[in-house]
Formats: sequence, structure tokens, C-alpha cells
Amino acid sequence: MKIRKARLMLLRLSAIPLIILAVFVRPGWAADSVTELSVEFGGYLFLIAGLWIRMWSILYVGGKKSKELITAGPYSLCRNPLYVGSLLLVIGIGLCFENLPMLIGTLVLFVPMHLLVVRLEERHLLDLFPETYPAYQKTVPRFFPSFRNYVSQTELVVSRHAVRRLMVDATAVLLIPQIEDLLEMLHEKHYLPVLWQFP
Repeated sequence: MKIRKARLMLLRLSAIPLIILAVFVRPGWAADSVTELSVEFGGYLFLIAGLWIRMWSILYVGGKKSKELITAGPYSLCRNPLYVGSLLLVIGIGLCFENLPMLIGTLVLFVPMHLLVVRLEERHLLDLFPETYPAYQKTVPRFFPSFRNYVSQTELVVSRHAVRRLMVDATAVLLIPQIEDLLEMLHEKHYLPVLWQFP
């Protein structure tokens, strides 16, 4: 629980410079250009993939974290599918905002912090499940999915907490392109200044 609170606090603090980048930095390419459409479309694909993986993972683990070792569904492909989904979302957000400095900044903050959190969580899981976690750790990769061990459940019990979390995640992700369009309009109308344009 302490790990989760510390991670959330770090995420909130690191969001401040990223929000500043999102609001005041714009790309130099023309609106409605092939580059803009390609970058934005790539962002949508990453957002959808990240959201799908996170939703699938939350259905399996929601309300059961630290109570039982989940090894089926997305957790049979890799040990940290929620973080894989989050990484894809981060890339999707940077691309949707057409903001490469924001994308790079997010990755620089996101990747090391989550690698540290994953190592701490692994120690926690080893303490909780000393008989089953070591075997799971040996057979299932940490991040990169391996489909040879895929196991699915015929029946899945989903908690209300998981459903609420799914709704919040989905709503937030669906708002990202709308927020980017709003910022783009505010820049075009000169209501918001562009402090730096790249490349």
C-alpha cells in the first residue's frame, strides 16, 4: 500500500511539467498534414491497445491484489500487464497530443519509476506467496508477453471496484483526443500562447 501511495504521489508531481509541455508546446508541422494525421492516428492505436490491455488486466486482478496470486489471462502472458498497458497509454497520449517533448519526458519519468515499483512489488509478492510466486516468476516473463503459457479462465468473478476502475480508465482515455483538439483550437485562435515549437 505504501508503494502504491508513493507511486501515485510521484506521478502527480511529475504530471505538472508534462501538463505545461502539453499546453504550451506545439509541433512545427502543418495542421491536417500527413505527418499530423499519421502521428495522431498512431496515438489512437496505442491508446486503444493500452486501454484494452489495462481493462483485461483489471478484470482479472481487480479487488484480488495481494489476496491471491493471479496467473491466468493477461497474467499468464507477462507478470505486469497493467504496466505494459500503461506504457502503451503513455506513448499514445504523447502521440495524440503530437508532442514529442512531452512523450520523451513522460517515458523518462514513467519507465524508471515503474521499474523500481515492479521490483518492490515482486519482493512483496515473494513474501506473500513464497511457495507459488518463484515458479510463476521463472515461467512468465516480467514485461514482454510470451504466448506459449497462455491460460484462460472459464469463469471470472469481477468485483465492483474493478468495474468502477474500468469506467474511470475508459472515460479518461476517451477524453484525451478531445482535450488535444481543444488545446489545438485554443492555440489556433491565439487564446493560448505557444512557448516553443518543435522540431
